Amino acid sequence: MEAEDVPEVVLTANGRLGQAVKVITNHQAHKFSLAGVQMKFSMKERDGRYSLAEDNGELGDWIIKTPSTQHVDVPLNEFTAMTLAAMAGVDIPELKLVEMEKLDNLPSIKLPDEKFAFAIKRFDRNNNTRIHMEDFAQVLVKYPHEKYNSANYEQIGRILFQYSGDGLADAQQFARRLLVNILLANGDAHLKNWSLLYKDKITPRLSPAYDIVTTRVYMRDEREYALNLGKTKEWYKVDLSHFEAWAKKADIPWRAIKPHMADVMDRARAQWPQALSNLPMKDGHKELLSQHWQALRADFQI
Repeated sequence: MEAEDVPEVVLTANGRLGQAVKVITNHQAHKFSLAGVQMKFSMKERDGRYSLAEDNGELGDWIIKTPSTQHVDVPLNEFTAMTLAAMAGVDIPELKLVEMEKLDNLPSIKLPDEKFAFAIKRFDRNNNTRIHMEDFAQVLVKYPHEKYNSANYEQIGRILFQYSGDGLADAQQFARRLLVNILLANGDAHLKNWSLLYKDKITPRLSPAYDIVTTRVYMRDEREYALNLGKTKEWYKVDLSHFEAWAKKADIPWRAIKPHMADVMDRARAQWPQALSNLPMKDGHKELLSQHWQALRADFQI
């Protein structure tokens, strides 16, 4: 709406007089997004069943993602991609596939006839206490609609290396995840899918990974990751030289990053093809992911 049409009750909410500013968003409709087509719930696990957090202030300990109304078998896709990422040295939380019949008290929503939801353990909770977390759209003071086009991976890397409680370790883990996202054809690793976690309420650390999905199986013409890395976004043009350029631009010693790139490739080449055949991703999606591996530059082919 126009700024002058915003009701005064909104501007004076919480006793603070605000000023409305109209933001023109440039939605990237071609980008994969689960917003609006996959529901997420914070749920509490008890004896193998999951229910919405109680009104008594009890916090959920799992994020449950129900099947998407638009894309088929997203829970199986995400479980597979996250499992492969962990095999390549990516730090991930505990995760599960949960039968839909084990989810209690869901609101009345029409969901596709799929058997499983995806469950990921909340790492921003400690028993019934919240742990502060901020994503990189918040860190860089960007609106959510700017998550694809207002920053690059060099900026994130530089911030991690300079300000994290263990800058080198977090930069190395970040680089590892960047490569894994390329290998897994995840084009949606935007600003809101990288976060800092403050376990001691003071010191920022790179949070565990989340929202790793093989998006190319849903966006057949997709050829790019979300943000620039070494002045390119194209999966099929990137090689080790782009990661070296990324490290230089982010002021991170390349000699500390290169061994992690080699380790990711050694693990992926040795383990992923066999592991993929045994994971629950849809067969057609597995085939597309295998084709993606073959289309990458020689440095990253599997």
